[in-house]
Amino acid sequence: MSTEIRNWDLVAKAMETAGSTSSQMYIRAKALAEGKPDPMPTSFPQAPHSISAVAG
Repeated sequence: MSTEIRNWDLVAKAMETAGSTSSQMYIRAKALAEGKPDPMPTSFPQAPHSISAVAG
């Protein structure tokens, strides 16, 4: 499991614990934690399924 996927998994689990599972952020965190494509892609289509791939 990559560091990024692990981080998204932590976010999703924290939101589940808080009962905050109806937000777009939760949907995104859950999908990325499961290795699925980003349901809220960035404005940079060349970026893979990650917000961390945005070049400066």
